[in-house]
Amino acid sequence: MRYFACILILFLSGCGENLTQKNHIVIGESKPIQSTFTPKEARLKLSYEKPYLLFFFTKTCGACKEAIPYLNELAQKYQGQIEVIGILGGSSRSDDDITFLKKYNVAFKVISEPQSSEYFSKAVGGVYGVPLFAFFSEDGKEMKRFLGLVPKSLLEETAKTILPN
Repeated sequence: MRYFACILILFLSGCGENLTQKNHIVIGESKPIQSTFTPKEARLKLSYEKPYLLFFFTKTCGACKEAIPYLNELAQKYQGQIEVIGILGGSSRSDDDITFLKKYNVAFKVISEPQSSEYFSKAVGGVYGVPLFAFFSEDGKEMKRFLGLVPKSLLEETAKTILPN
């Protein structure tokens, strides 16, 4: 009987759209970001009703640190239109994360919880180097991706292309 129940559960779980929802804690904020990932459609929808940029980075990455001022400017310039969200990988302690964010004057939202970092990495098909910039439309479709340090002008140009008309 147990064998039959396991088969039934596996069958039923495979028949739906396979939506994976998760709440992600943002450092320094009380309201989490909710995400819904639909693998079949390759859609990563966030609780925001606007386009967004995921910035994958680590505390030891020099190029990542150089990109932070660009992203601060981008977040400020497109405030209310595009959400900039940092995904801090390799994190082990939130106190260290907060110290790092203050030291580098990070002004955009940052998620550092290891399970959330892994979730977002899988949702974008894997992160094989940092910095990684992934731009998404408001409906959760990935529009453009850059690996490595890119010019500020290229980030801004790409941001303009994902703004809703």
